[in-house]
Amino acid sequence: MNLTNKLLLGAVLGLCTSNLLAAETPKIKKENSFEKPNVIVIMADDLGYAGLSCFGGEGISTPNLDSLANKGVRFTNFYANSTVCSPTRVALLSGRYQQRVGLDHIYFHCVKDVGFDPKTNPSLPMIMKEAGYKTGVFGKWHLGSGPDYQPMAHGFDEFTGFLDGNIDFVSKHNTESEVDWFVHNKPSDQKGYVTTLLNDAVVDFIEKEHKNPFFIYMPEAAVHCPMQGPDDVPLRTDDFYTYTVQGQLPREEYMRRYSEMVASMDKGVGRVMKTLRKYDLEDNTLIIFTSDNGGERTGVKHGKVNGENRGHKVTMYEGGLKVPTIFYWKGKLAGGIVNDELALTMDILPTVLEAAGIEYNGSYQFDGTSLTSNLFENKPLEQRDLFWMHTERLVIRRGDMKLIRQNKGVELYDLASDKLEQHNLANNEEYKELVEEMLVASDKWHKETAIGFPAQREIGVKVKTAWPCKRDLKSFNKGKKYKWIDGKAVIQ
Repeated sequence: MNLTNKLLLGAVLGLCTSNLLAAETPKIKKENSFEKPNVIVIMADDLGYAGLSCFGGEGISTPNLDSLANKGVRFTNFYANSTVCSPTRVALLSGRYQQRVGLDHIYFHCVKDVGFDPKTNPSLPMIMKEAGYKTGVFGKWHLGSGPDYQPMAHGFDEFTGFLDGNIDFVSKHNTESEVDWFVHNKPSDQKGYVTTLLNDAVVDFIEKEHKNPFFIYMPEAAVHCPMQGPDDVPLRTDDFYTYTVQGQLPREEYMRRYSEMVASMDKGVGRVMKTLRKYDLEDNTLIIFTSDNGGERTGVKHGKVNGENRGHKVTMYEGGLKVPTIFYWKGKLAGGIVNDELALTMDILPTVLEAAGIEYNGSYQFDGTSLTSNLFENKPLEQRDLFWMHTERLVIRRGDMKLIRQNKGVELYDLASDKLEQHNLANNEEYKELVEEMLVASDKWHKETAIGFPAQREIGVKVKTAWPCKRDLKSFNKGKKYKWIDGKAVIQ
């Protein structure tokens, strides 16, 4: 069975701009639905398209994820909703373009009164909880640190992980030099390597809830900086802070740490699968693996973590947006499928609801589309324009044609013949009409979809995003700096 249908030029996807109203309790469909399947969504952090061996990763071993890909559906044309983390996570849990929530960059940990609000947006865990599921999140939250935006507010029964965008994998110190670690919804000084602790927590949750239908969201900390394997020392302590060190690491050291971080994550997937089989749950569990954006710059330099794709995290080229994605459901999805349908993170929510037989009767309009007819029946997805926006940069994709608006200019690439985005066709007379149509469509999308601060940006005009959590690190570190000298990490 071959899923290599190409999207043709299509009409702009209709977008709902109605006011947000309170959602009704979802109902379970009785017809054409599975028996309340368990759902596990795993989202890696900064894992590029070639971050797994089954997607062409070099020097990387991921046997457990490779097994899911070989026995399930491996998407080769799946994209994150953004080129940075928080926006993609909003799209995952809301099923909508993150711009509808008023977000195009990230949530700052020091700002407690801003975040992804479940009272004014659809929220996947809340929908699942109302449908009778036990819910747990294990890993990086980064959707708002104030109490109104934390996991409990979104209907999660269980939270083990951290609220900020990244933490030291050993000391648990976040970007503000504070221990940011929760166990069973409460602050904790638990010791151990972050990825291992998250793996433990997921297994414990399944052990506890195996008799109930459950929804697990596992937003991994790996492979985001600071780069640390299971046996590495803390990089952030009570009297020293560094955001990242990878720019100082030689290739061999960087790839050693990177591969160990990925391997630890993959080992956790193996433990989860073993636990599902222990309770005979594998046949009734949908597993989705993806990433929040492409791999970062140093990973591209040292290990081609984005494959041959151009660009990296924070850029609007394929390397910043295209991510490895796997759907696995034993006995329900055909195995060994390579699927090149064009899909986004925001498609996961409607896919989960339909696969689980949950009929959502709320007043919200999802921007994502369910992939179930494609996954289960091999039907091509409907034609649609797709959009990405990060700060002042905006992308529209129509079939194989991708138009980027940035740096006060326009770029157009035909991804069917130019996968590496080397030949800008924007000034080619042959594409003049198409460029104009895509400019009009992207203006319309921006006007109707981007609310709050993003709507105030002028497309293509760079505006530096202020970082509100600035600190006097020179005084905090007392002049000490991280250095890589003669094959050793030194803080002096």
